[in-house]
Amino acid sequence: MSSVVNSITDFYCAYKEWVSANPQKSADFETTAKWVSYFIAGRINNSSIVSELVYTLSNLLVLFNDRIIFNARRVGGHVPGEKLKIFLTVLEYTEVFIEISAKKLWGDKGKWALIVIVQLVKCISKLLLFFHYKEKITTAPSVPPLHRTEFVQKQVSELSRSIASTSAFSLKSGRVIRTVSSAPPLNARSWSPPLLPPNNNVEQFRQATSNIPMPTSVKVAEVMYLMKPLCYLGALFAYKDKPWRPWLLSLGLDLMSLKLNHSVRPSSMSPEEQKELSRRSIALVLYLLRSPYYEKVSAKPLHAVLNAMSNNLPLVGHICRPLIHYLPEWQRTYFYMWST
Repeated sequence: MSSVVNSITDFYCAYKEWVSANPQKSADFETTAKWVSYFIAGRINNSSIVSELVYTLSNLLVLFNDRIIFNARRVGGHVPGEKLKIFLTVLEYTEVFIEISAKKLWGDKGKWALIVIVQLVKCISKLLLFFHYKEKITTAPSVPPLHRTEFVQKQVSELSRSIASTSAFSLKSGRVIRTVSSAPPLNARSWSPPLLPPNNNVEQFRQATSNIPMPTSVKVAEVMYLMKPLCYLGALFAYKDKPWRPWLLSLGLDLMSLKLNHSVRPSSMSPEEQKELSRRSIALVLYLLRSPYYEKVSAKPLHAVLNAMSNNLPLVGHICRPLIHYLPEWQRTYFYMWST
């Protein structure tokens, strides 16, 4: 038994070393796993569950490998709320699989019970991040995928900056002086002053804005956005025979939250805030594919456009016809409003 444990430990250590040393190769493997989930859809029995399982595992693999790469090149200690963010990200990646599995095992009642539990846990966790850990804005997913090439280059530049800052210093006059301990051998000296790398403006911006108090209106806007899934679920149960009311409630909360955020947040928003607010604005387009708007308004025009493209454009039919076939299933599975 101990030999098996040692073998697993050795394999895990070797895998971590390979991933941290080859971030791009691991990304190619992850992309292949995601394409496998698309290929499986509709080709085997219970394909929706199997394909969603493969897609979920591929997302979890991306998160796992990202953490390996991040921890291998981490500078500084842990970020406040980091473990809670990782837990939330795992839950966000697995919630669709949990939903369709619950429906398969326990029917609609089991599905709705799991949906309410998952969204309640997500809402409480995000409110905890916002109020206790002082998150400026909550993102989806809570731990965004790592841009590995940029991250590795950034860490290399920070390392060189750290080395340079210990080998030279700048006087008040602006003149750069090399320390005695870092001077090269006499025969290798160029007698030119060393160059200090430029400061990281992004980090300076974060440090300068980290202690700025958040306006009350922004807090209200963020709480509205975080409470939206539970408000929608409550309205869905209260107005079972009037599906437009929950749809309008969810859309109204999204619009009010965005309006408050854009009008009250400082003009010098951080890149993370700008990116997240842009994502939320673009996500409003998804209301065209959400029930009941999809069934009542957008389904027929969308199918007509896809049919026209598949019949009149060469090679496009190979993409549009499967899309027409799977669109109703994808609409029921992914385009819901209780997920942020």
